[in-house]
Parts: sequence; C-alpha cells; structure tokens
Amino acid sequence: MNNPAVIFLAMLTVLAGIKAAQPQPQPLIPTPTPVYETKGEQLKRFLILPPVEYDHEYGDLTIQLVNTLEELYAICGTKTPFMLACSYINQKSCLVIMVNDSIMRRNGWTTGLLLRHEQGHCNGWPGDHTGQRPLTKDTHWVPAAERAKVPRDRLERAEQVRAGAPR
Repeated sequence: MNNPAVIFLAMLTVLAGIKAAQPQPQPLIPTPTPVYETKGEQLKRFLILPPVEYDHEYGDLTIQLVNTLEELYAICGTKTPFMLACSYINQKSCLVIMVNDSIMRRNGWTTGLLLRHEQGHCNGWPGDHTGQRPLTKDTHWVPAAERAKVPRDRLERAEQVRAGAPR
C-alpha cells in the first residue's frame, strides 16, 4: 500500500466520512426566479408552488418582514434576481425573512404566495426547487381597491395610540 494514489484516495474517503458525520448547517434558501408564461395580457403563470408533499403548514414558524430589498439581501446573505424572501431552518423551527407587502406586490407577487413557497422550504423542499408547480388560476391577485382593509375608525385609533394618546 505504498502507492501514493491509493493512499490519497484512502485519505479522501476518511475525510469525506468525517465531514459527513459532522452536523451540517441548514442552507439559506432564496425564493426562485419566476418563470412567466403570458396568455393575453391578463394571465401570468409563475412556477412558485412547492410540490404537494411540501405544500402544507409548518409548526414553529417565525416571519420577519423587512422594508427594503437591500436589508433582505444583507440578512439572507445573497442577492438574486426576483428574490423577495429566504428561509433559515433548524431541527425545531423555521424563520422566513420577507420584504413587506408593498414591495412584494410591486414585484408581481403576493405575501401569501411567497409565504406558501417558503413554508415548502421549511417542510424540507430543497433549494433547487425540484418539482416546482405553477399557479393555475389568476385568483391569487386581488386589485388594491378590492383587498380587505382595516376599518377607518380603527386606523384612526391606532394613530392616536402611536401618538401617545391615553388608552
């Protein structure tokens, strides 16, 4: 066993075994680049949904919203085209970092869809997005005038609370 090539291969095998035995950090999983298929001017189809086996609620999920893309890139440690969220996962919980809804919608997404995508990663869907599914209906986007809103009197009360009015 004095052959240098055999010794080198044996060392690599041992080192690979040691590395595999060590706990590996969970990868940062950015959102995908959307793939657009346009039919007419109304329907956009996005490859965004996780495979069915990953498309369900997650247990201990924390959602952190950020106000700028630059802040998102800093927290996620990467910058890719169309990135609006990322996830950090450990053995017990998942943290989803997302830009706020106004940025999400300006970029053609909704917070609900991105959350569903990121929950797929929380549930074990790999970052290569294997099996990603498109939206099949244009029912996931509601015009601003038709979205649910906080009643005006409650917004006014919240503003008073923020200004320090007695409760």
